[in-house]
Amino acid sequence: MSARDLLATLFEAWNAHDAVRAAACFAEDGIYREADGCEVAGRAEIGGHFARFFRTGPPWRFDVDEVVCEGERAAVAYRFGVKGQGGDWSERGGCAMVRLRGGLVQLWHEYRG
Repeated sequence: MSARDLLATLFEAWNAHDAVRAAACFAEDGIYREADGCEVAGRAEIGGHFARFFRTGPPWRFDVDEVVCEGERAAVAYRFGVKGQGGDWSERGGCAMVRLRGGLVQLWHEYRG
């Protein structure tokens, strides 16, 4: 699977709130680092992190603007939206630097835009 295909699978899993499928895109020792500094290490822990957010987090969406891949590295420009209590969406842009190893995400590191 190409880097672009792997990332498309990850985005589809996130938007479907499928924590198991999303975590399967990460290496066993993968790292998921959010822009606010939260770091989760290991596929099982990443899956648990996603599952908790999907279950208890606010309504949200993840829209990808651009993916640039070069070998085992990628950059993802995205917009993360959260639906407020009044029904209005607030969005923030961000970028993630991604390192791949063996066809899986080794590191997902987010930066706020």
